[in-house]
Amino acid sequence: MPLGPDPSLARTALDRLDALRDLLPAAEDDLLACLVVTGEPRPQRVLDDWLDQAADTLRALGEVADEVAAVLAPHAAPSDGGVATPGTAPLAPVVPLPTWPDEARR
Repeated sequence: MPLGPDPSLARTALDRLDALRDLLPAAEDDLLACLVVTGEPRPQRVLDDWLDQAADTLRALGEVADEVAAVLAPHAAPSDGGVATPGTAPLAPVVPLPTWPDEARR
């Protein structure tokens, strides 16, 4: 029984998460640059709210990517292609699994 994720797969996922985290701030800036002035109060408010929600979603995605990367990092193979040695990476915090109501288990 494996004790954790495959180190090479964890490294691949970690690299992709890093790329995503690098991309998200630019995507948020690009999204907020799309703000236009409609001249009408109600449509402007709807547009502003939508852009704010989309920007908040990008920020939340970045936060989740940070959390997942922190959990994967100790299991990932070194980026230089070497072999991971147990005990060389800091331990990741234990993340509790969500609990489900009894009705959802049936």
